[in-house]
Amino acid sequence: MRKISVFFILFSAFAVSVAAQKKHTNKTHTPEWAEKAYIHDLPPEYAHEAALILLNDVSLDYRVEGKGIEVYYTHHRIIKVIDERGIEMFNKVSIPVGSRTRVPLIKARTILPNGKVHEIAKDMIKVTKNEYGQYEIVFAMEGVERFAEVELLIKEIRRFSLFGNESFQYPVPVASTHFDISYPRDIVFEEKGYNGFPDAKDTLLNNRRHINIAVNDIPALHGEPNSYYNLHRQRAEYRIHKFIDENLIDSAKIYTWDHFARRLFDENYVITEKERAAVNKYLDNLNARPTNKEQVNIKRIEDGIKNNIVLYPDMDDENDDLDSIINNKAATPAGYIKLFAACFSQAEVKHELGATYNRQEHRFDKDFENWGNLDYYLFYFPNQKKFLSPTSVYYRYPVVPEEALFTKGVFCSIPPKTDVVNPLMEFKTVAPLPLNENQHNIAAGVSFNKDMDAQVDVAYSYTGYLATEIRKSLLLGSKDKEKDLIEKVVNIAGKPEQILKYTISNPEIQKSYSNAPLGITATVNTDGLVEKAGKTYLVKVGSLIGPHSSLYNEKNRVMPIDLDYPVSMSRTITINIPKGYKVLNPEALKMQNDYVNRDLKAVVAFRSGYELKKDKKNGDKLVVTIIEIYPQVHFSAADFERFKGVVNTAADFSKVTLLMTKKG
Repeated sequence: MRKISVFFILFSAFAVSVAAQKKHTNKTHTPEWAEKAYIHDLPPEYAHEAALILLNDVSLDYRVEGKGIEVYYTHHRIIKVIDERGIEMFNKVSIPVGSRTRVPLIKARTILPNGKVHEIAKDMIKVTKNEYGQYEIVFAMEGVERFAEVELLIKEIRRFSLFGNESFQYPVPVASTHFDISYPRDIVFEEKGYNGFPDAKDTLLNNRRHINIAVNDIPALHGEPNSYYNLHRQRAEYRIHKFIDENLIDSAKIYTWDHFARRLFDENYVITEKERAAVNKYLDNLNARPTNKEQVNIKRIEDGIKNNIVLYPDMDDENDDLDSIINNKAATPAGYIKLFAACFSQAEVKHELGATYNRQEHRFDKDFENWGNLDYYLFYFPNQKKFLSPTSVYYRYPVVPEEALFTKGVFCSIPPKTDVVNPLMEFKTVAPLPLNENQHNIAAGVSFNKDMDAQVDVAYSYTGYLATEIRKSLLLGSKDKEKDLIEKVVNIAGKPEQILKYTISNPEIQKSYSNAPLGITATVNTDGLVEKAGKTYLVKVGSLIGPHSSLYNEKNRVMPIDLDYPVSMSRTITINIPKGYKVLNPEALKMQNDYVNRDLKAVVAFRSGYELKKDKKNGDKLVVTIIEIYPQVHFSAADFERFKGVVNTAADFSKVTLLMTKKG
């Protein structure tokens, strides 16, 4: 989306301050780099940890320079490495930075227990991109050993921002944390802490305002399966709150959720007659007319834009005139959203535009208006009660990114063609596809030749979110990449050559509109399904449902459980027992574990069973059925044991082995 208007960058005075902490401080703490490094003592209470962050200082200094405001960001950290795990964690350092950030200073050094210091040379510091396309500064620390210390200092000059957040909790504990924001007096920021980090109020010091927070002894937070780590870290969020005029009179609160909704309206629904004419012509080309059914127009507009207008995230926002976008067939994310909004409006599709958080990173807080966390822009269609993600070019209505599901969003209630007088803001929760529209099913048939080698004919069927991800991978990949994907799906094949043939049905992105199942069928000769033990054959039938991780080693759960989306999984496995053979232990296939709510409805469940169909002429058939459902996606840490029981039952089934031998 567009950045905050230049109007606010031109303010020549600016402010924030605060003092609040678990262990108080009244001073502004400025990160320093001591000329002479020395080894710190290890507090005995941390001796069992992999490492300890002795000092974690973060400061933001807002300065008026020329006609704008720059943010001087400083991060100073000292880490004591305690054991081999700590060495592995900190012998290589990567620091994420923004694409438009200047980095005038980086210092790094290793201090050994004997006092020797290894300074990291500048030519050992590299700039690269990580797997998410984000720039990183990467360097290897020299000589890291047990009880050594790693010290880092980075200074950045960032673009001015009215909103932000900083995380202060890690997989290792932090002995001392300082967070400071400083800026001129004429603007007031507010700060709010999450997950145990303190809130703070602003103070005025030396004609500047400061948020100054000091916290000691932040405990380690370790990642846990089925949880969103970043969501639960201690962090501080901050936002611009109000201006103070030259007579020291407070103005009204600014940048509220209603202000955000009005900004959405002004930037996306106020268009020129030239733009309107271009959009109407474009709609004619798409055959999206007001006389069509609403769902028809939604699909034609979305598919037309996403197939023909190229989305360039790094283009200049000044190229967002709709006639230019249509003529050039290219747009920024802001231009993309504006074109969608104009097309829906002119085609008379009833809709609302809004934005929401990434639920894996932030929890929506209606009482703290942090626009900086609004990562996902969505259209809502009241008549359909469904959502559309405009800038997710490989998604199709009504599938939206799973990171946006279950969150509340701020939506602009599009008014009639009159002056805007009343509030435009509404909160809406982004609902997921229902359970029956989000399925992952398997049908497999296992046959044996005279040597008891197994051949498996298997069909995988996907709908909903997982189908969208696979379709995206198929669309972006080459034929070789397609084979790699098939090998991952058909995981019963130990080697690529064991997949004798395969077919893919409904791979087109547009099939999402009808939620037609994406199908992958394969014939596999696998040597890993059957093993011989004397006169008995071991058939690893459980492996046919795919890999399932257990939670047996998980104890003392800290974070709640979060799944990406509701999903239903059905598996039917037909074992064609060779004539003259029998299965000795079919009862091993019977498993059940349900976690039910107060209404006795399953919120997580795993059930498996079998039916033996007798056939003296051709050999018996053992038909195995498995149902695995996850209609609920969030559970408190207190519910972990019951959730774990269901997951472990599924993992146990994936290891089930049938014993097959000759009759008599």
